[in-house]
Amino acid sequence: MKKFICKTTTALLLTGSLLFGTAVPAYAQETMDSGFDYVAGNSDIVYFGGTEALAENTARYALIYKIGIGLTIENHTAYIYSECKTYENCDISVTAELQRLDKDWKTIKTYKASESSSRLCSIDKSYLVTSGHDYRVKVTVSVTDGSKTETDTQYGNVQTCYSLLETEQQ
Repeated sequence: MKKFICKTTTALLLTGSLLFGTAVPAYAQETMDSGFDYVAGNSDIVYFGGTEALAENTARYALIYKIGIGLTIENHTAYIYSECKTYENCDISVTAELQRLDKDWKTIKTYKASESSSRLCSIDKSYLVTSGHDYRVKVTVSVTDGSKTETDTQYGNVQTCYSLLETEQQ
């Protein structure tokens, strides 16, 4: 009886791992250990892109190495971070939109940055927000090396702004 239960459990675990293992997202996430400083330390930066993100080591882009998005909300202040890294020196523009969910996502603040002949362009800003709302950062990047241009838009994780009373009770 124990062998039957053990075999059944093993078969279920293998079947479950096969089913859930095939639902891997197309983008990899990376920890904050990117070699670049991030002021708001309570939030992870979500990374999109890069050669390690896709099977068979096929890069999604020829120019964009990765896009990073971070959002932390503390004491009604949203700390917004976004970055675009490239494989080689390029002209990079980054637009970060802080969005609030009312019925739909609405952009409440937009930040822009650009770099010429660089491998990194980043935005590191803060903005006062109101409690009781969900927020996210939408990032659009455009990279050109003179002969080709790549553009992408990604969304960061959703964060909620709580009132001071709610944070004291947690």
